[in-house]
Formats: sequence, structure tokens, C-alpha cells
Amino acid sequence: MATPTACAVTSRLIFSITGFLVGLSVFCVFGFHFHNWNTALWGLVSGLAASISIYIHFGYQRQIFAAYPYTLQRFMLTGCFIQLAGVCGFVVYLVLGITQHQGLVVYGEGYFLTCVWCAMTWKWGFFLLIYARMYKRVYISECTILTPHADPSCQQKSYVTVYQ
Repeated sequence: MATPTACAVTSRLIFSITGFLVGLSVFCVFGFHFHNWNTALWGLVSGLAASISIYIHFGYQRQIFAAYPYTLQRFMLTGCFIQLAGVCGFVVYLVLGITQHQGLVVYGEGYFLTCVWCAMTWKWGFFLLIYARMYKRVYISECTILTPHADPSCQQKSYVTVYQ
């Protein structure tokens, strides 16, 4: 797998920081001003998923995961669960909005706005899964390049003597 360029990692980092700030601002605005706590909490969950993505990008830039790249599997699993929560929330709030014949309500319990932030939470769970998977593959491909199994002259010596 090709190593991502510094520009690509920086742009993903800026995108993740923007997602974190937007999720935090959605929590503040929809929670305290509009009193739509469903949307506010899903915005906060979306922002927290974006903050985990920020940690993954910083970790890749600073080679935190280079020693043991399989720690990124936890972040992949976290991304899967965040995606699952986003999809379940999207379906639940969509059904609630349709069955209660609700329009686009900003103040109070607006279910369709909550659907939007459930979809945003799914998006950050997906990005979390993809970024962790990509960086794990980069680290593992670097490790397999460095192993001596490719060159027969570099094979490790066996310390076990076989008697015939």
C-alpha cells in the first residue's frame, strides 16, 4: 500500500478538526439555544468520533502506532460500532419523524435534524474505520518489507539442531 503524503494527512487532519469543532458547536447551539437535546447529543457523538480521528492522524504523523500497528484494530472496531449506532439512530429518528407527521422542527424535539446528525455520526465512524485500516496496512506493509524472508541469504538461522 502506498504511504499517504504529508499533504494528504494534513488535509485529513484539518477535515477532522473541522468536524470536531462543528460537532461541538452543534452540541452547544442545539442543546442550549434550541433545546433539541437529541440533535445536540448526536452532534457531540459526531464530534467525539472526529476527535478520535484527529488522534489517529496525529499518531500516524508522530509514528505512535509504528511499534505495534495492531492497536489500530481497536479504532477500527470503534468505528464499526459508531457506524452501527449512526445507522440505528438514523432509522429510529426517521421512523419517529414520519409516524408523528413532524415537519422540520428546530425548537424542541426535531427528529429530522437528528437524522442528519445520525448520518454525520455514521460518516465519522466510517472515516474512523477507513483511516485506522489504511494506517494499519501502511505499517504492516512497511514491516513486511523489512522482514528478511524476501531474500534467502537473509534467512534467520535456526538454533535448533536436528539430529538424524
